[in-house]
Amino acid sequence: MTEKNQKSSVVPDPFSYPDIDEAILSLLREREEFIVVGHVSPDGDCLSSQFAMAALLEEMGKTVHLANAGPFDRSEIAHLRSDFLTHIREELRARDPVVVVVDCSSADRLGHLASEIEGLTTVVFDHHASGEKFGDLRYIVPRSISTTMIIMHLYKTLDQPITEEIAEHLFFGFATDSGFFRFLGPYRGETLRMAAELVDLGVSPNAMLDRMSGGKSEGYIKYLGKLIDRAESYYDGKLMISSSYLKDGRTFSTSDRPSDALYGLLLSIAGVEMVIYFKEMGPNVTEIGFRAAHESAINVGAFAESFGGGGHRKASGVTLECSISEAKATLIEAAGRLLTP
Repeated sequence: MTEKNQKSSVVPDPFSYPDIDEAILSLLREREEFIVVGHVSPDGDCLSSQFAMAALLEEMGKTVHLANAGPFDRSEIAHLRSDFLTHIREELRARDPVVVVVDCSSADRLGHLASEIEGLTTVVFDHHASGEKFGDLRYIVPRSISTTMIIMHLYKTLDQPITEEIAEHLFFGFATDSGFFRFLGPYRGETLRMAAELVDLGVSPNAMLDRMSGGKSEGYIKYLGKLIDRAESYYDGKLMISSSYLKDGRTFSTSDRPSDALYGLLLSIAGVEMVIYFKEMGPNVTEIGFRAAHESAINVGAFAESFGGGGHRKASGVTLECSISEAKATLIEAAGRLLTP
């Protein structure tokens, strides 16, 4: 047998979710009022995790409040704005609720809610490896493809039923964070088995895909086309960048964000290892997203963390208090140190 075949015959230990600390389980069982909080600019995994966690606690007979700083300006989530508190009022704080934070790697990602929950007992459920640790108790599983899969494991641990409605939330979070299965690597059968359970509970994968990718406006398509037209290549094609400006909001009539589609298209170019997307939020505020190709050794989570952000190995972000031109100059140079010998 060749050395190559010998290596390929070694199968890693299959992944399974670690046991949840009894201190966390006791807290969820014993306390009566909770606030479930997610990160700013919530995505599918964040919102789905919040809804699934709230439903779990309500099934256990608890009083539950959902909170998120938003914004909820994207068309696919705008209708959810009224379901969430945007501030934690003093009368609620005075009742000493437990705060359950989901899908958030650092306190600053909670926006202004971070200061409003200070002093309250906080437990964190997340799958982001980077970011500053916070909270009194934490259940962090970086190998979980989504936070909703962690919440599903919690349902099973607490022996709580998963309804069809909750199954849809759990699957949607998984589908968005896995790129609808595209980001799954080998030896992840447990994820497929969990997804199959949700399908058996009534989830329609093709309806989920339509929900993720369909219903876009003409303005969205034109905006995406402009971002592609602005794409620039650096370091022999290993880095692609694109930029969004405040003026685009006046030019293109859409509240949807085309960044996810943009990342996928730019990463599909041969030789591209990393994509950086710069979004001008104000005169001196720039939001930056990072994506790495599946085969790239670059850890964009660690890269973002070095600038105060965080995320996954293959997807991360940061917000910098500087102009978009300054952000581009700084990060393109920094990326070059990763991409060139």
